[in-house]
Amino acid sequence: MQHITYALPRYAQIKAYIKREIDTGQWKVGQQIPSEHQLAEDFQVSRMTARRAVQELADEGLLERSVGLGTFVAPPPEISFALQMPSMETQFSYSDPDYSNRVISLRTVVANAGMASILGVAEGDAVYQSVVVHLRRGVPLQWEECLVKSQAAPAYIKQRFAKVTPQAYLRWVCPATKVDHQVQAVTCEPAIADALSLAVGSPCLKITRRCWSGNTIVSVARFIAPGASAFLGTDLGG
Repeated sequence: MQHITYALPRYAQIKAYIKREIDTGQWKVGQQIPSEHQLAEDFQVSRMTARRAVQELADEGLLERSVGLGTFVAPPPEISFALQMPSMETQFSYSDPDYSNRVISLRTVVANAGMASILGVAEGDAVYQSVVVHLRRGVPLQWEECLVKSQAAPAYIKQRFAKVTPQAYLRWVCPATKVDHQVQAVTCEPAIADALSLAVGSPCLKITRRCWSGNTIVSVARFIAPGASAFLGTDLGG
């Protein structure tokens, strides 16, 4: 065994050695590594020093310890991808002097099977439906269609959204405790194309957002934006 000779604390030398054996493939995933006693002998340190090195690597996820069996090379962690969803409350807001909206419709509808399923109501129940186009400097940027459970926000149907947006209003009257998102690439339907000044069939980004307050589904909203101006995630500065 080739020992590491550069000036590191003894426990760090053991850590570096173990990492090197793993990184170079000498020790495979699931393979048992030398015991703390063996490492202590090889590096001529106390068993406590060897234990510190092994425990720190276990804490970092490189090793797995099993009482009575030994210590093993851990599988690599799964790569997770974080997707930052845009804030529907602040993306379009009356705090922006350039913001305005156009209310296409605001009405009570009878829940069909699809609405009933996604909102958690009975088919035939009364549901509020709003369609609003959000604009900045007069340019339409987003179509928003929202279904609201009438019992959750009974005054929703009376709003005109002249001072507050639909999502900001819902956040105020029944703050969301859980939110689901679904993201899809879609082509523009005729009504939406007309409202957003796009050609029919233009590529768009659709975000469907379902909000709970406590154990109750409050609303399901569909946001559609032109594909050329829509993106998800953080600004990478490119």
